[in-house]
Amino acid sequence: MYCHVCGTKSSPGDSTCRKCRTKLKDSGSTEEQIWAETAVGLESGTGKASDQLSRQHQSAPKQNNTSQGRAFSWIIPLLLAAVMGALLTYYYKQEMGINAEVKSLHQQAEQAALDGKYQEALQLLDSALAKRPNVDGLVQDRQITAKAFNLMNQLNEAATSLKTGKLAVGDKTLQAVAKVLKEREEPVFAKVRTTLNNNKVTLAVLKVKKEIDSLTTVQALAEKLDMVSKLKGKEAEAVQKQIIDKLAGLSYKQAEQQVKKKDFTAALQTVDQGLSYAPEDEKLTAYRERVLSEKKAFEKAEAERIQLAEQQAAEEDLKNRTAAVSIVDVEATLDMYGDLYISGSIVNNATRPISSVTVMVDIYGTDGSYIGQTYADVYPSWLEVGDQGFFETYYYGVYEEAEVSVVNATWYLE
Repeated sequence: MYCHVCGTKSSPGDSTCRKCRTKLKDSGSTEEQIWAETAVGLESGTGKASDQLSRQHQSAPKQNNTSQGRAFSWIIPLLLAAVMGALLTYYYKQEMGINAEVKSLHQQAEQAALDGKYQEALQLLDSALAKRPNVDGLVQDRQITAKAFNLMNQLNEAATSLKTGKLAVGDKTLQAVAKVLKEREEPVFAKVRTTLNNNKVTLAVLKVKKEIDSLTTVQALAEKLDMVSKLKGKEAEAVQKQIIDKLAGLSYKQAEQQVKKKDFTAALQTVDQGLSYAPEDEKLTAYRERVLSEKKAFEKAEAERIQLAEQQAAEEDLKNRTAAVSIVDVEATLDMYGDLYISGSIVNNATRPISSVTVMVDIYGTDGSYIGQTYADVYPSWLEVGDQGFFETYYYGVYEEAEVSVVNATWYLE
């Protein structure tokens, strides 16, 4: 029996090879069986080499079996080791490639989530999980991203509600999202927070816009303008302009009414207040110049009126003091006792009531000789403007016809 490793011939009954100490096959194994097994092992390694070596075995002399057996005994383990190494290397490289791909997908998903592209991030994470379904980091990131995606969808619904005028519905949704965000600190929710804040601004702007039409005073509009000016965004700017335009228009109308009342000072204050909110309003700016012009013209006319009034007042006062009383008539009658009965009437030509009017009467004879003078009180003692008063008196001991005339009168201006 020969050793199937080194080919050394052993004696019957030996269990191990005398040379290499390898455990021998069963004694029933023949030499041909041993080499046949060796040939089969090589076939599992290479193709052409095993056939060639098999042919060499069949044609070679029997004395070369020992050296060939030794050569094949070292080739087989090396071939097996090479094959296993190649397989392990291939497997390792394949796994490393999958890991690198998963890592790349994970990184792309993280960036997409941070950019607010939640749907894209979810698709990338699903692709990564399909390759590595048991990675905790991927599972957790997908849960967080899905939460952010859900909140963003809610905010989009709220935005739609606001645009369609359903402010109460939109406000309720925004409050619900804000409540959830209070418990989330992950950076991936940054985009959600930004969108929430933008929607809050939109809600505030729409609430103000809804109230604008009902506001009819500059003060009320100014308060809303102050509120909107603290908000940011295109919608806030649009509503701000709308309020400013209405402020300017309202200031213009109010100033017009004040100008009609000749209250130019108040009109200028109203215009200036409007311009403080709408400094670039051309209509209001032009109207301010008009108010100033009308104010100047009015003041000039007023000064002239005052001057005229003062002049008229002076003339009136002069008249009231010197020509308030006009004599309507006066006559004298000689009675049987030789006394002269004098009577007459006056009228109040003053611009104010007069009282305690007394007239002075001169008496002349028919030949023009001066006889004397007397006084008579007018009744009633109070005369309104345009009222007529009467007087009568006697001049005793004339004994002849005479002529009389009122030469003076005194009165008190009331």
